This record gives sequence, structure tokens and C-alpha cells, in this order.
Amino acid sequence: MAWEPILWLIFLVINISLISLIIYQIVCLTDLEADYMNPYESSSRINSVVLKEYILHGAFCIVFLVTGHWFIFLLMLPPAYYNARKFLNRQHLIDVTEVFRFIESEKKIRIFKLGFYLVLFVLVLVRISNGGTRSTYQFSGPMMEILTFAPQFLNSRQFLVWSYLLSTL
Repeated sequence: MAWEPILWLIFLVINISLISLIIYQIVCLTDLEADYMNPYESSSRINSVVLKEYILHGAFCIVFLVTGHWFIFLLMLPPAYYNARKFLNRQHLIDVTEVFRFIESEKKIRIFKLGFYLVLFVLVLVRISNGGTRSTYQFSGPMMEILTFAPQFLNSRQFLVWSYLLSTL
């Protein structure tokens, strides 16, 4: 299909914007921790972008669902659930009075999200570099050797011995 490379470029732009929003939040929390910024200013800056991040992530997830990219959709589902749960429990905003108490946990959450979005960034880049138009993954090299070796291994005695040993543990 002709629209699929354009779709992957849109995915790349959305992913870059999510990464930049998370980095902005991490910088605000780090500045607060280093006492370069007061709690009110830091909280208001972070709270102004949190909802944008949640909406962008939800739209990203829905677009993957609609376009039929199931693997990446299922990969994006747990963070989307986490974001939705925090939003519905009204815990998505940082409270000015308690920001110092939760600064370490908030930074860890955002660093984890940054790592997740970076992995997703690599997946999107790999998909773009493969042409973006293939609807199925084509394996070559080491992956092909693993896939051709797997049925032989599953039918061998070694597999039966290992599976018996693992089941007795």
C-alpha cells in the first residue's frame, strides 16, 4: 500500500514528540531537585504537558490498532492502561505541596517511560528502514537459522529431556 511509508513517518514524528515531552518532564524534576526551580513552577510546567502526553500516547495506541499493527499495539497497551488508570484516579497531576516527597518515584517512572519510548523509536526506525511497505516480516540470516532449527530441536530427544528436567523443578 502506498500510504504505509507515510504512516510510519507519522509514527516517527509522534514518537519523537512523546520522547521530547518525557525529557522535558525529567529536566523539570531534575531542576527541582537541584533547586534551580521552585515547586510551583516545576509542578505547573509538568502538569501542563502530562495530559498532552496521555492523549498523544492514546492516539498512538489507537492508530496502531486501527492500522492492524498488532505487535506494537500490544506492546503499547500496558503503558496506556497505566496512564488511563492514573488519569481516572486523578493521580496524573503533580501536587505542589507533595512534590518533594514523590520526586524520586516520579523520576523513575518517567525514565522508564523514556526507555520504553526509545525502544519503540528503534522499532519504528527499523520498520522504516525495511521499507515500511511489507505487511509480513521477512527473516534472513541468524533469525532464519533459528526458525529452521526450532522444528528440528522440538522433535529431538534433547528437547524432551530438557522439558522433562524443567518440569520436575
